[in-house]
Amino acid sequence: MRIKNLTKTIEGQSILKSIDFQLFDNEIVGLVGRNGSGKTSLFRVIASHCLPDNGEILINQKSVHQYPEVKQEIFFIDEKENFLQTYSLNKIAKFYQFAYPRFDQPLFKDLIKQHEFSLNKHYRQLSKGQQGLFQMILAVCSNARYLLLDEPFDGLDIIIKKEMIGLLMEHLSEHSRTALISSHNLLELESLIDRVLLLKNQTIIKDYRLEEMREQAKKLQLVFKTKKVPAVVKTNSKLLDFQGRVVTVIFENFSAELEQAIKYYDPLVYEELPLSLEDLFEANLTSHRKGMKK
Repeated sequence: MRIKNLTKTIEGQSILKSIDFQLFDNEIVGLVGRNGSGKTSLFRVIASHCLPDNGEILINQKSVHQYPEVKQEIFFIDEKENFLQTYSLNKIAKFYQFAYPRFDQPLFKDLIKQHEFSLNKHYRQLSKGQQGLFQMILAVCSNARYLLLDEPFDGLDIIIKKEMIGLLMEHLSEHSRTALISSHNLLELESLIDRVLLLKNQTIIKDYRLEEMREQAKKLQLVFKTKKVPAVVKTNSKLLDFQGRVVTVIFENFSAELEQAIKYYDPLVYEELPLSLEDLFEANLTSHRKGMKK
């Protein structure tokens, strides 16, 4: 899937700005951003729940908006516009069988039985965890190539969460599908994804492959002899914390040359710390703390 220069404005307010990225087969991608950054709006536009002002969404070089059949390759349930509430699970299943020609009915029946759902029960009668699990079953059985999952594990207990993650991972590995997942739980997300998109001010500001990032980046805690931080650190790093003379920073493209340049100032403390997705979020999406001005 290719997302090209998507923009969206609602009532004069910019919702998405020049969104541009690709999704490849058999990968799990995280979508991370602060509240109001445009995550759900991006999902809605990709799934054609609303049209962009400009830009394209292409699958196999076909526009989702010009070729309606291409939409069958995208699965998304919008929680704020969720039509499922008033229907029984049986009627919901029939709707998805119609919407997705490759819907796996035998698998659906097996999963419904395995997780002890009653098809006569109405969706609104399910607990939040059961609703989330049922949505994941629909996503897996749709056989759509691209699953857009907006906070799928939010507020769920650990048992339901593990069931959903196991179901998702098994399906993706067996069928070369792709999932784009938004979540506020960065620790949980980091254990699932291959890649992360950082969304800030309604646009994608970073596209990290986590394995490459861990190889290229360094998180360092440094203490220098004075409170003055050397220019080489200010220029090449992103600040995480600054307390007294203790500065914690991320270098996204660390090198032997940078290491040598920092050690030239003979720091009292030079310690490498584990780098997490939460660190990347904090360094890129929050305002820098006062103390280390560029």
